[in-house]
Amino acid sequence: MKLPSEDIQSALKTIIDRFRSEDKAVRERQLRMWKRLKFMWEGFQHVWWNEVAHDWRIYDLQNLDANSSTGDASYYDKQANIFKALLESIIAALSVNIPGIIGVPDDADNVLDMQTAKAARKIASLIAKHNDIKLLWLHSLYICMTEGLVCAYNYPKEDLSYGHYDEPKYEDTEVSVKNLICPNCKTNIASIPLSNEERDEYDPSDDDVVSHNLLLNKDENLCPQCLMQVDPEFQEDKMIVPRFVGYIRKPKARQCIESYGGLYIKVPNYATCQAEIPYLCFSKEIHYSFIIEEYAKDDSDLSEKIRNLKGAGFNDAYERWARLSPQYMGEYPLDTPTLNQWWLRPASYATLSDDSMAKKLRSKFPDGCKVVMVYDTILCVENESLDDHWTLTYNPLTSHIHHEPLGEGIVPMQEVLNEMINLILQTTEHGIPQTFADPGVLNFEAYSQLEATPGMVIPTKPLGSSKSLQDGFYEVKTATLSQEVMPFVQFIQDMAQMVSGALPSLWGGAQPNSSKTASQYSMARSQALQRLQNQWDMFRLWWKNIHGKVIPAFIECTLDDERFVEKDEQGNFINVFIRKAELQGKLGSIELEGAEQLPISWAQMKDVVMQLLSTNNPLVQQAMAAPENLALIKSAIGIEDFVVPGEDDREKQYEEILLLVNSAPIQNVQLNPQTGTPQPTQEPSVEVDPFDNHQVHAEICKEWLVSEPGRLCKIENQPGYMNVLLHWQKHNQIVQQAQMQSIQMQEAINQSKVSSPRPDTNPDETQPFIAPVRQNVIAQ
Repeated sequence: MKLPSEDIQSALKTIIDRFRSEDKAVRERQLRMWKRLKFMWEGFQHVWWNEVAHDWRIYDLQNLDANSSTGDASYYDKQANIFKALLESIIAALSVNIPGIIGVPDDADNVLDMQTAKAARKIASLIAKHNDIKLLWLHSLYICMTEGLVCAYNYPKEDLSYGHYDEPKYEDTEVSVKNLICPNCKTNIASIPLSNEERDEYDPSDDDVVSHNLLLNKDENLCPQCLMQVDPEFQEDKMIVPRFVGYIRKPKARQCIESYGGLYIKVPNYATCQAEIPYLCFSKEIHYSFIIEEYAKDDSDLSEKIRNLKGAGFNDAYERWARLSPQYMGEYPLDTPTLNQWWLRPASYATLSDDSMAKKLRSKFPDGCKVVMVYDTILCVENESLDDHWTLTYNPLTSHIHHEPLGEGIVPMQEVLNEMINLILQTTEHGIPQTFADPGVLNFEAYSQLEATPGMVIPTKPLGSSKSLQDGFYEVKTATLSQEVMPFVQFIQDMAQMVSGALPSLWGGAQPNSSKTASQYSMARSQALQRLQNQWDMFRLWWKNIHGKVIPAFIECTLDDERFVEKDEQGNFINVFIRKAELQGKLGSIELEGAEQLPISWAQMKDVVMQLLSTNNPLVQQAMAAPENLALIKSAIGIEDFVVPGEDDREKQYEEILLLVNSAPIQNVQLNPQTGTPQPTQEPSVEVDPFDNHQVHAEICKEWLVSEPGRLCKIENQPGYMNVLLHWQKHNQIVQQAQMQSIQMQEAINQSKVSSPRPDTNPDETQPFIAPVRQNVIAQ
């Protein structure tokens, strides 16, 4: 990888050094807070700040003197990690479902734009598969809880493990060509055809007599350039011709998404939004072998330099300490230099005092630049836009881009709770009374050798005739737990829940002052989720902005059709294609699918389904009885062995659709009963079984025919689509025949009831009912 000139590298280092020292004191305070929250998440809560070492110290790890009176202080350092428990409840509530992504066309009347917009949904699904989107969402929420600002980094990555495509390969081949050259003007006679304009000239004059005479004479060699009759010369020339030699297998690219917090990302604290940051620094400790593989595997000198830097002194020791895993507990890993990646906006060039150098940087890196460094050694410089690869969360409830993490408000409650637990433990132990005895009454040496058994008798000596045995013993109770302790502990827990927003209804805890009915629990959960609506809205907007960059980047990098397998709503595996031809339009924007409300959990979905099943509304009952909703009902019930009527027919029909799509209708010839002439007919390749639930099969076929896969099959696989359509007609014909038979039977029953009155009925009373039936029969 070629680096820019030395003067450009020096100018970039000057800009970076200026930004590196910016907000240094503020960032150190932020790193201290974020590091403490990481300690508390991991369970290291009894920590204190050492001003000399500039580090958080853990009490349990202190080398205390065995003879010191504080040597057993850590024995009482017990804790209940409500910090992690409350934040995990919030993360679980916000990660039930991930917002869906849809594309909006730039022009709704443009067919290409509409196709590209529809493909955006499929692209989002493929990106979700490539990035384990559920884990990415959880990690982003964890960063939000412990660091506040969340930064998403998207970039393309090529690897053969992602698949490959074949690119045509051409080689330039030199060939010999013999040309006819005019000896007068040295023009290649074969390369210049005779002009028809000269031959068909309008209104020729006397000046054109000679040239037209030569043109009409086909036996003569005429130079088309100078129009002279010549004897051409042969000349052999060399020509470079591209020749196809095969294909090159190239790896496909994936769009990768990663999320980081303030420990890894440095942005100015004075900025109020992403547009106001002139720079972004992404720092990460990584083993030096990966750095060599990525940036210096073809440069032996640079590789050796990186190997020598791996053990060098740390320039940003405070930053490295903050990013270090709490599990190291004061130790430091070896062979992990800090890889710094700086993104500079074009406006940052103005910090240079040399205007000519700033102008030079703008011409070389007009969109901004990315600088990769190990300590002070530049490894790579590229023209790259910051906003195309980074997406920062925006919190509307704060004035600046950095904001306090949600876990910071729980820290005081966690500390008070730890103190109360230790106080209760010590009070309970010291509440056991101490007994003082007179050695003249009890033989301590003999008593210590005895094993206590029920009903045993221990010999004692009385103090005198006027004193009883109990006068030789005295009990002292050193501590008693106050009656106000336990209510105060409950108050602290309630305050922690109120501050964080993780109310008991989120995780199924008991509701205070509640009769514990289902309606009250549902209402309490809705109120608890309403508190988290702000965090949900912030993450939804952040998620939309990320895909607004990733999906266009995917379209730009796509050089061949993509295919992946996913499960549809009925639980069947289907192939999903992203055609290169579908990506020729223009996207207007990327939007979120569905409502803005928080997603419901499985328990809430179950409650809704059970309530719908218990209603008497005919429309609701019809919708719940639809074959497409059978899988939803079984999932909501939650019993795997529960049998839903029609489920087997539904699964069977989807299997038959797969067979029908991959085959063509059977062509037959039948005689027309009216004319007697042969008539071609088509039959589905999969027969209809007589024991099928034809109503369910017909509904499934109809639903597939009008769905997106069915519409796509109609365009790309017309025989397969027609095969499914014929199969639906067979089922529908049987359903209609059954309905007609049912109607005829009902009419026959009604006819028999009208024509044969009951014995206890007066015949005159049935007469008004007979006449209309006879009239209908006559009319038919």
